[in-house]
Amino acid sequence: MFTLLFTAMRTLKSAASDRADLLFEIAALRQQLQVYRRQNRRTRLRRSDRMFWIWLCRAWPRWKSALVIVKPETVIQWHRDGYRRYWRWKSRGRPGRPRIPRQHIGFIRRISRDHPEWGEDRIALELKLKLGLDHSASTVRRYMVDGPRPSNSSWRAFLRRHASQIWSLDLTTQVMWNFEVRYVLVVMALDTRRIVQHAVTAHPTLAWVKQQLRDAMPFEESPRFLIHDNDGIFGQYWRGARSAGRRRFRSALDAWLDRMMGVRGIPIPYGAPNANAHLERFMGTLRRECLNHFLFVSEPHLRRTVTEFISYYNEARPHQGIEGIPARHSPPALGPPPDLDAARLVARPVLGGVHHDYSLAA
Repeated sequence: MFTLLFTAMRTLKSAASDRADLLFEIAALRQQLQVYRRQNRRTRLRRSDRMFWIWLCRAWPRWKSALVIVKPETVIQWHRDGYRRYWRWKSRGRPGRPRIPRQHIGFIRRISRDHPEWGEDRIALELKLKLGLDHSASTVRRYMVDGPRPSNSSWRAFLRRHASQIWSLDLTTQVMWNFEVRYVLVVMALDTRRIVQHAVTAHPTLAWVKQQLRDAMPFEESPRFLIHDNDGIFGQYWRGARSAGRRRFRSALDAWLDRMMGVRGIPIPYGAPNANAHLERFMGTLRRECLNHFLFVSEPHLRRTVTEFISYYNEARPHQGIEGIPARHSPPALGPPPDLDAARLVARPVLGGVHHDYSLAA
């Protein structure tokens, strides 16, 4: 009996001693942990450390209370990354939809570039019926060329598609030395930016405009459309358009063009000079590069100056709108470069030296 009691007392003392050691050990570890927290350097964790905490979060419900070195959300993210890598390794393939042949991608991009108004369903049907390539609409949409879809009824699209059949007409004024006003008429071919007719007068009338158009339109060289503004010289019908057969005209000039010349006159909207932007730009060029440099003393003086500038404009001046190629020049042929050391630069003065036409001479 005494032996049993002595054994029990020794066991309780040993247990109390072990618990005291455990408490002291916990206090020592917590003090060191506080020292660690005061450091600013970031601790580098190994892969084994991450695997331990991933296992511990599944085995111990109170794992968050003991976590100090990182946030609990970080451990959860480690777990998710592990699942993602596992399934990627198990699939052993490239993620996403497999790519179609490169040649098919080129077909889709070519068709979408030529017809930006077509959708993926139209292109997919075109490939299936005519080329025998069966691709879904979502696959076609993935490889289409992104770009704006122009409207079929826009004014810009009309000018671009019918540029070879369109001329434009406009007038500008020039003040003489004695403050008299002269009118300069210009007719431009839209596709080549060539000035096909110009004239100067002090009293513009509808009959004078008609005669200038007759001179500008010889046999088999008339355009299909003539764009002009709503100047009163053209005989505007101020009370509305008048009918002649099946067509309605806003000016007497349009009715005469349709009846006598077979040309359809297109008056631009009121207060919208940008609708005739190409000729409006030329009028600005004519004024900046020619008219503003001279003081004109007579009408023949003005006519000669305008004629010389238009000749330079048609034959020698580069035009940005037609790839910088004037009418008398052609794109340079591929070949050996000229011997610049043996050639000399020749400058032909235009308008008394206001401009120069440069060329190389042997």
